[in-house]
Amino acid sequence: MTDTRLITRPAMVRAMSNEFNADLAESFQHSWKRTNTIVVDQGDCAIHGASIDFHLLEFCLTGSHDLSGHSEMEHGENTNVKLLPGSVGYNQPNTSVSQTVVGFAKYQQIYIDDAVVRETSESVLRGDPDSTRPLGFQGVFDPQFKMLAAKLLEEARCPAVGSDLRADLIAQEIALLLLRRRDRARIKLPKVHTLSEGQLAQILSYLEEQIEDIGGMDTLAGLVNMDVFSFTKAFKATTGESPGQFLIQRRLSRVKELLRTTNDTLADITYATGFSNQPHMTSTFTKHVGVSPGKWRKAVRS
Repeated sequence: MTDTRLITRPAMVRAMSNEFNADLAESFQHSWKRTNTIVVDQGDCAIHGASIDFHLLEFCLTGSHDLSGHSEMEHGENTNVKLLPGSVGYNQPNTSVSQTVVGFAKYQQIYIDDAVVRETSESVLRGDPDSTRPLGFQGVFDPQFKMLAAKLLEEARCPAVGSDLRADLIAQEIALLLLRRRDRARIKLPKVHTLSEGQLAQILSYLEEQIEDIGGMDTLAGLVNMDVFSFTKAFKATTGESPGQFLIQRRLSRVKELLRTTNDTLADITYATGFSNQPHMTSTFTKHVGVSPGKWRKAVRS
């Protein structure tokens, strides 16, 4: 973009196709009364002086982006991060954003009306919502944002009675997390040992490439020259999940991708995603998603 203008929710969906070098990665973009969600494949692009009238969350599903630029963030105004699978970024409304994006990644984007966040702020904080506006962030690993993003995507893929109400409740939960995050940012917490950006990128790249057989936990720890105990603690401190929990979610994401885009049998998908056997894959999928793989595939394709 070369001009400075306010982008609305409907305009953002259109802009992803022709201004931000992105294409809808799935055949839908779902809009409820006060929120949208879409899945996009995005490549290199530059955004100069753009401003949005909604709250924007971007959850990285696959691939990676190097992001640098200027916007109003929690830790200063300059952004220079690598967005990796499982990480989430957030930009608040009515602030100018200038960014350069390098790489290729698949994102779930969530657009939430400012009214949702203002109402939530007034309800729980009972103060001026402008004084408690959330601050932007990028490349954050947070299992709670991840869970809510997944719930909203499932609602879009398999809508049912009360879809607008459920989407609004999920948007309110996201708003509450944003407000709590701002509140915690004011408190200086003790430093916890975490993985560096390079170490995390190395681990995630290995998991994506070797998901069918990653070896043991000692293999992952060895990639970054750490013992298993230290690695496990550092990984959880960095991503919010244990390596085992993170791996299950990555495998389930791959299962969903194969169910949606291929005609592979459940046995083939089990082998391709590293589950020990088909019953294990089916039970794990059903536990986390709420329906069996077969029913999920049928619902998504219908």
